[in-house]
Amino acid sequence: MEIYVGRRRDVNKGYWMSFENHPRLEETKKSIYLRCMPCLEKLHSQLQQAPTELMLKEPLNCWKIVIVLNDFDQCLDLLEAYQDYKLPESRTVRGRIGTSDKTNPKVAVIFQVNDAGERDELLVDLERLAEGITSDYTIYYERGCQDLYRTLCGDCDIWMEVTPIQNPRMVKVVEEKVGKLLRGEYR
Repeated sequence: MEIYVGRRRDVNKGYWMSFENHPRLEETKKSIYLRCMPCLEKLHSQLQQAPTELMLKEPLNCWKIVIVLNDFDQCLDLLEAYQDYKLPESRTVRGRIGTSDKTNPKVAVIFQVNDAGERDELLVDLERLAEGITSDYTIYYERGCQDLYRTLCGDCDIWMEVTPIQNPRMVKVVEEKVGKLLRGEYR
């Protein structure tokens, strides 16, 4: 298995680069248009109705494993180590590299998975591989789009398919943020 990185960008300036084990990043594109966009559209539609609860079926099966390393080169070293360790592997490996904090030199590698079993297996593999690169790393997992949903529904450990909104005064703020994401207004 080879891992391919999308268009090279300066991740230390707040840009993200996608990666996948397909040269044209087909699964990443498919996931964006067939999974992420419909999920965000569903959330946006729910928020426009001034809800007291949210339907969270899709977010319950969406995970990110985040590995924070010291620099971009260590991120590439991790991808290379994973590529060499898991060859050949039939499942899709996809994610992104970057940082949202331009003042912090650390860079994150985020692997995206759609079930808890795959998440747990990948977490063990990545932790072992990261230890071979540096002792100065952080690794954890969280739900995809957790930042949007946690604002409204609290910690993801209490989420269910139908989850009460704990912070109703934030509904309009999150609705506007999701609307901007859907329109491609990222900054």
